[in-house]
Amino acid sequence: KCGALKKAQEVLEELKNHDVVSWSTLIAGYAANNQGHEALKLFACMQREGISPNEVTFICVLKACGSIGAVDKGTQIHVHIMCMEMLMESIVLGTALVDMYAKCGVLTKAQKTFEEIPHRNLVSWNALISGYTQMELGCEALNCMEKMKIEGISPNESTFICLLKACGSIGAIHKGKQIHEEIANMGLLSKNIVLGTALVDMYVKCGVLGKAQQVLEELYVRDVISWNVLIAGYISQLGQGHEALNCYSQMQREGLSPNEVTFNCILKACGSSRAIGKGKQIHSEIVSRGLLEKNIVLGTAMIDMYTKCSMLAKAHKVLRSLHFRDIVSWNALIAGYAQEGKGREALDSYTLMQREGLSSDEITFTCILKACGSIGAVEKGKQIH
Repeated sequence: KCGALKKAQEVLEELKNHDVVSWSTLIAGYAANNQGHEALKLFACMQREGISPNEVTFICVLKACGSIGAVDKGTQIHVHIMCMEMLMESIVLGTALVDMYAKCGVLTKAQKTFEEIPHRNLVSWNALISGYTQMELGCEALNCMEKMKIEGISPNESTFICLLKACGSIGAIHKGKQIHEEIANMGLLSKNIVLGTALVDMYVKCGVLGKAQQVLEELYVRDVISWNVLIAGYISQLGQGHEALNCYSQMQREGLSPNEVTFNCILKACGSSRAIGKGKQIHSEIVSRGLLEKNIVLGTAMIDMYTKCSMLAKAHKVLRSLHFRDIVSWNALIAGYAQEGKGREALDSYTLMQREGLSSDEITFTCILKACGSIGAVEKGKQIH
C-alpha cells in the first residue's frame, strides 16, 4: 500500500509458507502500480509453487494484462477461469474479463464475454462502454447505453463521462445535448468537475464553442484542465486565437495558475493571431518558472510562435537555448525560415541539425526543397532529391 513493492516482495520471499492470499496481495500491488509485467511474473512464480489462484488473484492478473495489452495471456487466464467454472458465480470476475479485453482493444471478444455474464451490473456495462469509447467507436458506445437502460440500469457519472467522449468522437451533438440535459436533471454537475470538463470537451469536439464556453462558465467549480479544454478548442478553429487569449485572461482573473498544457496552447494562439507582445510575456513567465529546461514540446511551441510572428532570430535563439532539441523543434525553425523566403538561413539550420546527428523527415525535406527553390539553389535541391 505504501508503494514499496520490492520490500514487499522481499518479505514474501522470507516467509516460510506462502499462500494464495500473500501472493495475491503482492500481485495486486504490482497491478495497482501499473507494473503489469512484474505482476504476471509473480503469477507464474505462484503457479510454479503449486498454489491455485482464487478469484482475487484472477482479477488482479486480468488488470495487469489489460494495462500492458497482454491479450494472449489474458485469453489463457480466461480459459483457466472457465475450466474452474468460476465465471458463473462472479460478476466481478466477468467484469474484469470484459475490461481486460476492452483495454487490449479486442472489443468483439469483450462484447461476447459480456453477453455470457449471467447477471450484468452498471460496472460491467461501464467497462464495455469505456472500451468502445477508447477505440473511438462512438456509435457502439451509445448503443450500449440504450441497451443498458432497457435492462433497467441507470448510468452514473463514469458512464456519462464515457458517453460524452463518444458523442464528441463522432460529432453527435444532438445526442450530446440529450445527455447534457439528463446530467443536469440529476444534479450531477454541481459535484463533479471531471464530468463538467467532459461536457465542455464534447461541445468543443462538436465545434459548438459558444456552448462549450457557456457550459464552462456555468460550472460551480472550474479548474485549469477545464479551461485548457476550451482554450485548445478555440485554437483548433482557424482565426479564433483572440478568443483563446480572452479565455486565458479570464482564467487568470479567477486565480488559476496555467500549467504546461495551457502555455503550449496559448503560444499557439499568440502565433496564429500574431500577438507578439503577449507571446513575449508568456515566454518570460515560462522561463521564470523553469519550465523551458524540462519540456521540449513547450520549447518547440515557443519557436513556432516566434516564427509565426516573423521574429526568426528570436526563434533561433530559443532553439539554441534548449537543453534538448529534436527533429520537431528544428523543423519549426526551418519551416519559419522557408515560409519567410529566407532560404539560406533555412539551409544553414538544416546543416546544424545534421551535425547534431538528427535524421530528416518528410516535413524537413518539404521545407528544405522550398528553401532551395526560393534562392535558386538547384545543386542543393538535387542533393536533397
